[in-house]
Amino acid sequence: MRVFDIAFDYLLDTTPPGTDADSNSPRLKADHQLLWTKELCGGQLFELAVSEIPKVRRKNYLMFEQTPDKSITFGSDAITNSYTRWVKPKALVEAKAQLNEEQKRRYFDPPYTIGSAMIWPVRGIHLPTLNTARGMRAKIADRMDLTLECIRRHYAKEPDSPLADVITNYWDFFELFGTFEKFVEFFHFQDLVTPEGKIAFFLEEDDEDKVFTRSGVPVTKDEYIRVREASLKFIALRGNRMADWV
Repeated sequence: MRVFDIAFDYLLDTTPPGTDADSNSPRLKADHQLLWTKELCGGQLFELAVSEIPKVRRKNYLMFEQTPDKSITFGSDAITNSYTRWVKPKALVEAKAQLNEEQKRRYFDPPYTIGSAMIWPVRGIHLPTLNTARGMRAKIADRMDLTLECIRRHYAKEPDSPLADVITNYWDFFELFGTFEKFVEFFHFQDLVTPEGKIAFFLEEDDEDKVFTRSGVPVTKDEYIRVREASLKFIALRGNRMADWV
């Protein structure tokens, strides 16, 4: 029986070596199938299978057959970012340059472990995908805390979400879980939510009133360190939740 290892680095498991783990790690795909094959709130089994469609199968996508006539295709994505190779904005580049060597070793090029992995729905007719939008839109800047706030607002029918259009396009996925609380529980995001049901943002500056009024990119050394420490803590806690569930 294969051991579920929350410390395993999927970057070491790609075929061919050195390629994108989300597309080319068999172990990551198997772990997604293991973690997310469970009952939805309506009682249906959320079972992920390798697509039988040749074009989709070649991309290593997983599929959930909701009904005989409706399926949802998924891709894997890392939901935290070290910003190691980001060359803009200038303030971020300068902030990274101020780190000492020990900090660079801790924060740059981290291993890709299961606590940082997520599946998102993918459809060619609905672009950008959530994966792409959360990475490209400056107010999100590939941060999972800000992504989760957008998802929370959509469930609550609250305005002013930078991802509202994308979440609307993929709402058939989110409505599988019924409520925001169930979505959080299903994907082990509890450590990003306070007991009051609010998002535990990586930066205190992104409180409920100020969030999305500025870029999500850390622009000082202090902000970068706080975002990275919060991200690493979240990855560890989420990985532990996954291990307890398995």
